[in-house]
Amino acid sequence: MLSFVLPIQLFGQMFPLSNHYGTNVLAINPAFAGCQDALSISMMYRNQWVGFKDAPKSYLFTAHAPLRNDRIGLGLVIENNSMGIYNQTSIIGNYAYRMNLSSGKLALGLGFAARIYNIAWNKLDVMDADDVQLMNNSNTAVLPSFSLGVYYYTKNYYIGASLPLFLSNELNHSTGNYEIKNSFSAYNYFINGGYEVNLSPQLTLQPSLLLKYHPDHVIQIDYNAKFGFKERFWLGIGYRNKNMLVGMLQCQLNNQLKITYSYDFDYSNLGTYKNASHEMMLNYVFCYTRKIMGPRQF
Repeated sequence: MLSFVLPIQLFGQMFPLSNHYGTNVLAINPAFAGCQDALSISMMYRNQWVGFKDAPKSYLFTAHAPLRNDRIGLGLVIENNSMGIYNQTSIIGNYAYRMNLSSGKLALGLGFAARIYNIAWNKLDVMDADDVQLMNNSNTAVLPSFSLGVYYYTKNYYIGASLPLFLSNELNHSTGNYEIKNSFSAYNYFINGGYEVNLSPQLTLQPSLLLKYHPDHVIQIDYNAKFGFKERFWLGIGYRNKNMLVGMLQCQLNNQLKITYSYDFDYSNLGTYKNASHEMMLNYVFCYTRKIMGPRQF
């Protein structure tokens, strides 16, 4: 049993990869809710490790907007991640309170989530059909979780820190049930930031960084840089400290609709056995009700 219990536990503890945290910050930080000063909806799909059977796949839907009170923002995140027989769906409600600070705004965020876990044991090909653990067709549980975050942004730069979906859980193999526990060694800690530099009236540069820390794993650092042309097209490259290069293409189709695509190229030894990863995101901003602070292209 150990061979497939370990991957299940690992996937449950690690936060899924994405190349678009900088564009869709709400996925990792509840304090971002309402920061686009309009109703904003995003949909994302990630197909990871193409070429491997039952490889990880992720679907993400986010929506957020400020209330009439400019200080309060509300957000919704629905996320589904699957790998093999393991499936996890999270429904997260986010609340953010914003205040003016110096030349920008500081936002504090809180999120509450219901996380639905499912393990379909009956999908396994096994030698022993009488295995007690595999006699159940599936194992499903609904567990609560919380998120905390802080986010500061101005017209030209932003920086944020967050603790998404803390309250860890562990599968009790004797009972088949999940147990909630408070373990700081099971949490993911995020710090991200970015800056926009005007190189000319038509050309901009947006360097950014994402740091993800998990006590039981190597620190993940994403370095990214995007060049923007006429605030319509962006071409970028990223490097992840796990032998991963990322190519990014972003297009503002009109004042409200944006499409983003990225391709991961793994040049480690493992990369010879798979066709990297694809990720696509659509973002639609319905309308602006007030003058926004910045370009909001981060």
